[in-house]
Amino acid sequence: MTDTQDLKNQVLHSLKWVALGKVATQVVRWAMTFWVIRMLVPEDYGVVAMADIVFGFLPLLIGPLFTPALIQAKNLSEKALKQTFGMIIILYSAIFFLQIGFADAIGTFYQSENVASILKVNAWAYLVIALKVIPSALLARSMDFKRISIISAIANITAAITTLVLAYLGYGFWALIIGEMASLILRTILILVIKPITFLPEFKISEVTQYMKFGGILTLHSIIFYVFLHMDIGIAGQFMSAAEVGLYAIGLHIALMPQKKMLPLLKEVAFPAFSKIQDQPKRINAYIVKSQKLSLLVTIPVFWGLGATVDQIIPIIIGEKWSGAIIPTMIILFVMPLRFSEELFNPALKSLKKVKHLLGNVLIMLIIILTCLLYFIDMGATGLALAWGVGFPLSYLIIATRNCRSFKIPVTDILKSFRSPFIAGILMVVSVFLSKEWLSAVVIPNLLGQIVIGAVTFAVSIWLLDKKSLVEMNTMLRNKRA
Repeated sequence: MTDTQDLKNQVLHSLKWVALGKVATQVVRWAMTFWVIRMLVPEDYGVVAMADIVFGFLPLLIGPLFTPALIQAKNLSEKALKQTFGMIIILYSAIFFLQIGFADAIGTFYQSENVASILKVNAWAYLVIALKVIPSALLARSMDFKRISIISAIANITAAITTLVLAYLGYGFWALIIGEMASLILRTILILVIKPITFLPEFKISEVTQYMKFGGILTLHSIIFYVFLHMDIGIAGQFMSAAEVGLYAIGLHIALMPQKKMLPLLKEVAFPAFSKIQDQPKRINAYIVKSQKLSLLVTIPVFWGLGATVDQIIPIIIGEKWSGAIIPTMIILFVMPLRFSEELFNPALKSLKKVKHLLGNVLIMLIIILTCLLYFIDMGATGLALAWGVGFPLSYLIIATRNCRSFKIPVTDILKSFRSPFIAGILMVVSVFLSKEWLSAVVIPNLLGQIVIGAVTFAVSIWLLDKKSLVEMNTMLRNKRA
């Protein structure tokens, strides 16, 4: 078997298990998530969203220092692992105390004691995360996604059930916090059972300097990227009420749900795979073009289909009290295929250590989106969504062009990937909105009717416009050789 075929089979096998792990839990978890949203109020999601700005940011100071380097490294010695473990313990303990120490000040900034309380509780998560960094990286490095997916499924279902029970018992926003903590603890325990740490930490840096140098630039990129992704909530927390922030946060949550399940699936497999062929640029370029083309055939019908029907989905599934989230959600959903496409370039860029290029990309996005946020902020939740709707397409054009030049891929190759899915997507959206003339009542049969009309329109359009891509995707999905 050739190296190319072997890698292809390994990637398909990994994708199969990651996909199975996601699909096996998502129907259950999404159902429970929507049930929880119906029981909670916008203020609950508002305070959690504001606390998450900090809780999500601090790990970025150190997280990228280790995992990408451990996966990408050609060789790993036990001494290097011992020293890495030592550094992880020191740094994660530091951010634990940092968050505890600044929790009250952050609560005062957002004028919310609840935000401070949340930060004091979920700070303990850092001490748990420190134990799973190395085992998780080693499992990903060996592309052992079968066991990773099983662990993820168990942890996700546990989080969903815990959150649902606590929300039903009236715990409010604490249901969300405790559910995620339960998931993290269980995930860490299971990973350590599968891949135990069999060595003690060594508090030296002689063997980890090279990893931290590579990871240091990734850390800077991750920090700026995090600011880019969350500055909308950060700004909104100062100018809007918790209820308004909650409406936008739920709209964003619904819009990101498909991406959060699909994109990690691809990136989780893609980075180790690209790292294995980092010295073969032609193969990397071929995979980039193919992945962009096939991803658009999935993301456009999913995101645009949701965008066209979200005026039915939100009232039916999570209730009329969230109707203020309809327009923001719709706007964000129509931008999501571009966000998905942009992030799909990143595993290849990381595998080739083009981290400065990644840094340039995220700075461009940050400047453009920030400008749009400040312009539209007075329009509330809808204004925040419009900032993405206007700013991200402009950012994408600049960044996609930069990426193509970096890989020496003709821009026309990427543009050709967009043609058929975009035309089919536009026809799908038009058909759904036309169907609302006689399927306008907000009831489940009308929602199902709109979904069927949109799905049939997209499928027929793609079949007529680009039958070859459908056949190629079908062949890939039916590959059983791994």
